[in-house]
Formats: sequence, C-alpha cells, structure tokens
Amino acid sequence: MEEQQYDLIVIGTGPGGEGAAMQAVKSGRSVAVVERSPRVGGACTHLGTIPSKALRHAVGKLTAVSRDPLFRQLATGARPEFPELRQSAAAVLSRQVSMRHGFYERNGVPVISGTASFVDPKTIEVADQRFSAEHIVIAVGSRPYRPPSVDFDHDRIFDSDTILDLSFTPKSITIYGAGVVGSEYASIFRNLNVKVNLVNTRDKLLEFLDDEITDALSYHLRDQGVLIRHGEECYRIEGHDDGVVLHLKSGKKLKTDILLWANGRQGNTDELALE
Repeated sequence: MEEQQYDLIVIGTGPGGEGAAMQAVKSGRSVAVVERSPRVGGACTHLGTIPSKALRHAVGKLTAVSRDPLFRQLATGARPEFPELRQSAAAVLSRQVSMRHGFYERNGVPVISGTASFVDPKTIEVADQRFSAEHIVIAVGSRPYRPPSVDFDHDRIFDSDTILDLSFTPKSITIYGAGVVGSEYASIFRNLNVKVNLVNTRDKLLEFLDDEITDALSYHLRDQGVLIRHGEECYRIEGHDDGVVLHLKSGKKLKTDILLWANGRQGNTDELALE
C-alpha cells in the first residue's frame, strides 16, 4: 500500500485542529488534515458553540422585540417555534463552513475524508489509504456522554447534539447538568417562555469560575424564572408518550415535556486504535 508523506497530519478540523494546521502550513510545513464528518469545522461549528450562540442570538432578538411596547404592538404574527429559530441560524453555519473550507484551499492543505486509525506512531490509515508524518496532532474533540441507563432513542430525551433537532417548542424542560451547556440552554429555553428545571449535581453553578460570576449567573437565571436544584443526582429516567420523569436520589420526581441530558462529555478517541 502506497503511503503519502507529510510533515504534519492533523486529525480533526475543529478549532484545535484548524489552528494547528494553519500555524504549521504558515511555517512552511507540508500539512494534511483528516475529517470524518462530511463538512469541516467539527462539533464547534455544527453541534456546539456556533449553533447554540446563533440560536441564543435569534432568541435574544425575539425577546427584545416582545419586551418593547412599540414592537409588541406591531408584531401581529404568532411566536416562531423552536425549529424556525434554528433555521434562522442556518445561514450563519453555512458561512462558517464555507469560510473554514476556504482556509484549507487557500493554504494548499488537503482535507482527507474518513475516519483515521493508527497503524504505528507515525502512520495512519483512512479509507484503505495510508498517510505518514513526522508529527501527528490528535484534535478529534468530544461528544456528549451517554450513560447506558438513559434511553437516548426516546423522542423526548435529548443531549446537547440532538437538542438542535427538536421539532417543537416544549412547555417545560428538565435540564440535567448545570455546566456551561446546561446553563446556556436553561437561559435559551426560559427566554422562549418554557418552564425550566435546571438540575445541578454540584453545590453551585460553574464552580471553576469566580464566585462573583457564578452568583450573578444564579441570580439572573432565577430572576428569569429558572428553577435551579443544587446537589441533586439522577436515580432513573422514565420516558413516556407525553413527557419524561426524572427520578432523583433525594426522592423528588420532575415531570416535563422533554429532558436534556447535559452531564459530561467524552473524547472521540475510540476509533483511533491508540493502543
């Protein structure tokens, strides 16, 4: 099998991979990147940071209009549903993909499509082709952690990737996990007038931040109407046709239209053959 040789191979085209590839090629190195998804950009562009920020921006504009007496009088149509708000952000994602694809094209960096696996420390295989390099950067990113006990095939149970495909605006939501993702979606859904239960397994929100920041975040979420439950842990989850019941170890039961599991992430390293 013929091998193609580069100075550097980067596995993954998210922010980390893109940054490594561009820095190396501008330093005169020959570089190739590997991406298993159909489009470059990684989860940040397609499932995480940019989609959620674009969604939050659309919801923010809607909220601002609904709170302004002048625009409220002019607005005669029904409030848009969740899928319509997502569509308003689609143009942002399209521009991001086009821009990032242009980075690789302009700098002569080939994008190899497929899933990479290691043959040896300096060789990878992608779709029956082999590529070797003196240095290989692993920038494969992460995905939501899915415990086996949670039925993510149920049409009312979501994680931070699948919540973007929600087909309706629920009346209530339980968000399990109050990290960055959980707190952000709590704010988004509450601004859509959705009743929000934010279940935090820790004693306070975002403990890695300064106390003043976490206190301000807690205040504003509560001021919006988010019900924050600190120090609670999941016992089991029941999915029904009309909603989801979260049973907590404390004995409490929370029933809402949908549940967003936002408790942890795991690395996308399982197919790399790192061993």
